[in-house]
Amino acid sequence: MGRSHSFLMTPPRFRWSVLAAVLMVAACATSGSRATAGDPDSLMSAAEADLAGGHPAEARQWMSGVRPEDLNAFQRMRAQLLQAEILLAEARPVEALQSLPLAVELRAVPELAPRAEADRAHVLFRLGDVVGGARTLVAREKLLADPAQVDANRELLWNSLRSTDLDVTASTRLMKADPVTRGWIELAALSRSVWFDPRDRTARLAQWRAAYPGHPAEARLQEIGAPVDSARKGLRSVALLLPLSGPHGGGAEAVRDGFLAAWYGARALQNATPTVGVYDSGATAESLLAAYRGALDAGAEFVVGPLTREDVATLSASRLAVPVLALNYLDPGRQAPFNLFQWGLASEDEARQAAERAVADRQFRAVALVPVGDWGDRVLRAYKERLEALGGSVVEWGTYDPAERDHSEPIRRLLALNASEERHRALTNVLGVQSKFEPRRREDVDVVFIAARPDQAKLLGPQLRFHRSGELPIYATAQVYDGDVPGADLNGLRFCDMPWMVATDGGAAALRSQLKALFPGRPRDYTRLLALGHDAYLLVQLIEGGQLQPGSFFPAISGTLSLRADGVITRGLSCAEIRNGAVKVLDVPLASR
Repeated sequence: MGRSHSFLMTPPRFRWSVLAAVLMVAACATSGSRATAGDPDSLMSAAEADLAGGHPAEARQWMSGVRPEDLNAFQRMRAQLLQAEILLAEARPVEALQSLPLAVELRAVPELAPRAEADRAHVLFRLGDVVGGARTLVAREKLLADPAQVDANRELLWNSLRSTDLDVTASTRLMKADPVTRGWIELAALSRSVWFDPRDRTARLAQWRAAYPGHPAEARLQEIGAPVDSARKGLRSVALLLPLSGPHGGGAEAVRDGFLAAWYGARALQNATPTVGVYDSGATAESLLAAYRGALDAGAEFVVGPLTREDVATLSASRLAVPVLALNYLDPGRQAPFNLFQWGLASEDEARQAAERAVADRQFRAVALVPVGDWGDRVLRAYKERLEALGGSVVEWGTYDPAERDHSEPIRRLLALNASEERHRALTNVLGVQSKFEPRRREDVDVVFIAARPDQAKLLGPQLRFHRSGELPIYATAQVYDGDVPGADLNGLRFCDMPWMVATDGGAAALRSQLKALFPGRPRDYTRLLALGHDAYLLVQLIEGGQLQPGSFFPAISGTLSLRADGVITRGLSCAEIRNGAVKVLDVPLASR
């Protein structure tokens, strides 16, 4: 008993390494002359132990000692599943999906089929294919004979839906799904809705029950409590710290108006609401710190702001006496102080999700074109790092001058048209004969990524097509779309943006119409900042109520919000394409179908 207790008290990383080492010693002891290779079952058990402890690199090392020629059919399938599980743990879901065995292969070892289908569901959920993941777990239930296993499978399905972006409730694939799958997804989405009147929730639950009588998810109805309360009991005062005077005044006003609109909405529903004080942080570090001290002196228990990256850096250097929800981010590598939450509308989020979408569609090789300057550098770095983490690469990148109108030269370099022309000139010199010639773009690329504002995108899109980008999908940052009717020059461009901007129905679209009517004449450039302010109020309530925890997801009009362990709040976005003057939300990625 004492030894067991000591083992459980060791740190998790050491604990799993000890278990894996014990299994390896056992493997060598039982393998006789093959001690260096080890017994395959023990090696795979050691790999599973390290995977359970969150150490895929160590698991891969154990698997390197497994020789395929030593394996029987069961062991080969076990090794194949382990390979997929390691890839998933390494954040390589597309490769993991490709490594999983097909249904016909599983017939030879039916005892491993439940594990394989659970792995498949995990991968599909990671790829954003909510319908495919849920449908896989619904079908998996038929492989389980033990009622306890069935209950565990339903728990896995429910938890997967509760911790995944559910921006699929209006998709064609969901409408075509079987009733059991559709019921699970619709109930999970309903349980997390935050923008409709909570008094309407009872009616919606009744509608769901009537639409899906006897559904296995009925047991979850009791778990769905009241929606997010508008204030934790005891939160009495919130301060908005915004640069209302100075060069950022217009954007700050939009954030303020969105925040107050959400606050008034909560009051209209008779929810408990804190008082809100609005403080002008001005245009200098001194005025920012003075406004912060004034808010604390007035009794603020939570601060929302500052808005600019420079002001966030300035305030973070102070001791933060109360929680602060910054509306921008510290520079990468900068240590965040305790009590600081970072959240904003970073273009880096859009770039990362463009990379994720490309990989999910099996487009691993990219070329990128960004404007000269800090913004372009940051967006390119985010796109490149995320693409490489998912197993892709940026094979070439370049910059352009936003002040210029002709971007032919950087585009030609990017698509390697110059190299094609040089080869033709060299051939002409050798042969001494002029020949008909059309330059060909490089063939080692699957996707194009550009960072651009709307006016720049209207130039870059047609010029890319003119210079033979052909059928390559072109992804851009969300700035290419300002909410106006897109012109023909933007046709074919894809971008990942907040639901507020691209949704045509549902809660986000309805709230967009309400806020636009409430604040007429607001410049289109500030449209997203209204959503930023609105969701900032929601985040205050989630943070104060203890509901925003790492791994949880909350749908909002600026995206699906999730908290990282370092206090950074990320946004899950919706990817869309401009087609014939309209914005169309893209369906499920091809790789997960």
